[in-house]
Amino acid sequence: MTTNYAPLLTMPKPESSKSDRDLQDEVIRYLADARARKKSSAELPLSPEQAQKAEKFGRFLARRYYRDRLARSFRYSRMFSSAIGRTAEQVVDGEFFQDFLNECVMGSLEAAQRVGQMAVMHMSNVLEPGVWWEELLAYEQAFFLQAATAEAESRTDIPRRGRSAVSCAFRWNLPEILTRLKSAQNIGNDLKKDVLLLFSRTAGGNIYVVEMEGSSELIWRHTDGARNVDQIASAVSLPVKTVQDTLQALSQIGAVVLPPR
Repeated sequence: MTTNYAPLLTMPKPESSKSDRDLQDEVIRYLADARARKKSSAELPLSPEQAQKAEKFGRFLARRYYRDRLARSFRYSRMFSSAIGRTAEQVVDGEFFQDFLNECVMGSLEAAQRVGQMAVMHMSNVLEPGVWWEELLAYEQAFFLQAATAEAESRTDIPRRGRSAVSCAFRWNLPEILTRLKSAQNIGNDLKKDVLLLFSRTAGGNIYVVEMEGSSELIWRHTDGARNVDQIASAVSLPVKTVQDTLQALSQIGAVVLPPR
């Protein structure tokens, strides 16, 4: 079945003489933001019929956006779908998601956090395939935050963490667990190991998961948006050059946002 949303694309320009690009951006923001669609806006005048179609299309876009990213992010737990009888992307059709659609800003960190929590709750109420199941879901939730957050980074005067970047401590060697799951190998207690993983996303959409330890972990933890490079170096008792090099490396994977040069 094909739905025609052409009227949304042929709206007359408002009298404020906005450019076509400005009007296009307004339409995109309107479709992505459920709260904006609940307000009447002189910036984007719509007839009642157009507003109704925009609401329907906006909800369709959000469902598709999060369904796709849930499927890609929770792909390892999905291997057990036949055994546990569920998948993470099923939350898109659930009751809580319908309430979420009434107020979500598609692509925002807040929305990604809420959907990720829904998915983990949905996948937690099962007969666990292994004692590592909870940590696998935590890994996939952190990955989902990167895949589902598309907010642009704002300019900064001091180093700060990327908007969706997050570090997670695990009691199991998750990278090796994923390798064994892909090759259908057993997961034993030999994989019990404390690891700290950093999840981040670049402006171009590339997602990174790296293990942190030593000085890198210290610098990351103290890059809180309140300290400049010299203050970070003082807090972690490391040379300024070491801090600068580490921050530069972290910025290349989207884990840190640096002031423009």
